Amino acid sequence: MSKKGGKKKGKKGDDPDDETAVLAFKVLSEDQTKKLLTLEVEDIQKELCDIFKLKNYSTDLQEASTLDYYTGAVWWGKEQGLNPQQLSGLFTVVYNLFDNVKEQHMNKVDNLKEFKAVMMGIEPEYPDVKSAGLDFFSVAQAKAIAQYIHTSLFQHYNLYQFMFTHTQAEEIIGTDLSIEVAKPSTLPFPPPLHEGVRDDMYASFIATPPPTPPPAEGAEDTKSDQEKPKEGEPTVPDIDAFNDLTVDDVREVIESVAKEMLGGLQNDLAAKLREKENNIIQRINKIHKVAE
Repeated sequence: MSKKGGKKKGKKGDDPDDETAVLAFKVLSEDQTKKLLTLEVEDIQKELCDIFKLKNYSTDLQEASTLDYYTGAVWWGKEQGLNPQQLSGLFTVVYNLFDNVKEQHMNKVDNLKEFKAVMMGIEPEYPDVKSAGLDFFSVAQAKAIAQYIHTSLFQHYNLYQFMFTHTQAEEIIGTDLSIEVAKPSTLPFPPPLHEGVRDDMYASFIATPPPTPPPAEGAEDTKSDQEKPKEGEPTVPDIDAFNDLTVDDVREVIESVAKEMLGGLQNDLAAKLREKENNIIQRINKIHKVAE
């Protein structure tokens, strides 16, 4: 008499009804799973991006959330110490449940039933319970997987449903870039801002005046005629009165002008000094009288 109703154990994959091997490497191949177990989280994200052709995850919210969920599942499985077969089986469950939301738009209750059906048969207590292909997990591992999928997927199920059933609004963002090029070498550099002046001051005192236009031919002849003395009019010789002055003459002129301008000032100063001197003498006399 065989144990537990005569259930025969053989190698996984030998029985055509046994779906364990197929479920274990259904989405991720064995080589891909082994490679993912050796990578860090940034490299896992790049590898999954290449496997599932998620090229627009930087701008497409749906692709970004898909890549994020897949990366989190692989990293969680790696932290739990799962072997390649177990990690691939976990990813198959995660992939199918997430695809039910993304592509099939399945409601939460139906998807929970799908998850329950997949998890059945892990170390069955009863012989009539058929494994769904995940019997390489222990009961403790199955509980941890159920808790992880609950917190990562079903707890945010309405959010995922809303995201995958609504079209993302496209926003075109433009940036105007102003580039200041260098001025030609023939132009001088502008002065510093602290040396700036008003336009009218600059035009009146700093700016180079425009060149004088050349005189017309008729105007030049008229000017030369005006400069010529008229007939019968006496010519006045050009006399420079300062040519005949000596140094002593110039000194004498300056002294006389200084005396005229500073003489009154000198007298006023002397009168004020005398008045101040008299006031001081009077105060000293009063002090002597008080002292006596």
